[in-house]
Amino acid sequence: MTLLDKIKKQIKKNYNLYIFLRNLHGLSKGISGLFTGKRGSWDHIKSTMSMMKKDTYVSGFPMNIAIEPTNACNLKCPVCETGVGDLRRKTTYIKFNDFKTIIDKVYKHTNVLMYYFMGEPFLNNDWVKEVRYAKEMGIPFITTCTNGDFANAEDIIESRIDFVSFQLGGMSNETHKIYRVGSELDKVMVNLKALLLLKKEKNAHWLKIEVGFILMKHNEHEVESFKKFCKEYDVDYINVIDPCVRTVEQGHEMLPTDKNHWFYNPEDFYKGYLTPKIVPQNDCSWIYYSMVITAAGDIVPCCRDPRATLKMGNLITDSLDEIWNNKKYQNFRKRVLTNQKDIDICKLCSGYGISDIV
Repeated sequence: MTLLDKIKKQIKKNYNLYIFLRNLHGLSKGISGLFTGKRGSWDHIKSTMSMMKKDTYVSGFPMNIAIEPTNACNLKCPVCETGVGDLRRKTTYIKFNDFKTIIDKVYKHTNVLMYYFMGEPFLNNDWVKEVRYAKEMGIPFITTCTNGDFANAEDIIESRIDFVSFQLGGMSNETHKIYRVGSELDKVMVNLKALLLLKKEKNAHWLKIEVGFILMKHNEHEVESFKKFCKEYDVDYINVIDPCVRTVEQGHEMLPTDKNHWFYNPEDFYKGYLTPKIVPQNDCSWIYYSMVITAAGDIVPCCRDPRATLKMGNLITDSLDEIWNNKKYQNFRKRVLTNQKDIDICKLCSGYGISDIV
């Protein structure tokens, strides 16, 4: 954990100070983006003002969008709803025409597009065409996350995507497969190294490659070899990922020994229940800046709703205007602002910061 991360955690413990600094930071981001001509900056400023007033009606449109290429995955990761077969949604791949319809409705406001949600994005046969279309519509920053099994270097370069995160389960095949059930580390490494090499050959300076290491009890001894590998291959970003679990039993099995890498309150954990270290107090910034769109076009408030239990509308059939401040969305925001502790998708969330502008 960096010194900056430690300072941020200390500030969060003084909640009023944290909220004040967060709001000030949000305004400064929006104003800076406006002066530098960044798309979505005016929406960011208006959304920050709505957040500061705790309005349920948000004046700015969402400028941070996630679109799900597919909710299918080839792996069986034990903490993932898709992986364990408990997503409770029909397996779907977003079609290019539907993706185009959605982008046409959001692109004017979108600064960041996360092309990922509850599946392996590179399983969508139209993924290159979809990302290319979003780039052609001027979306500044498009990112995705992959298990690496289907990461084709030529396709990634051709797509003009800005950021790809490979997420590993270990640095040996034995440790990798404990969480990444069904994957072969050798195959992932071949794909990753091919992309790193092709990026240099093609001088694809726009593309940033992150390698993430999902830190767990069974692989924590491999962190240093992971960092060494990333430095050796000149990876752009190195990320040791704090793991998520859904139950105390999973926590005992998977959480690393260093509790600085826990999202969860250790005292409550050893009493037999999961709570986040930082409990949001009727507050969430992401209900003002962001939305998640499933492969079926349904809008849900955030990534904490993998089963799409809180559908706010459908962006294939409805307009952004009709959905963003409709009765369902405003009622949900009111619940967050008045009784967040009773919202299921908020119970293991320690909160997200201000949305970036790139």
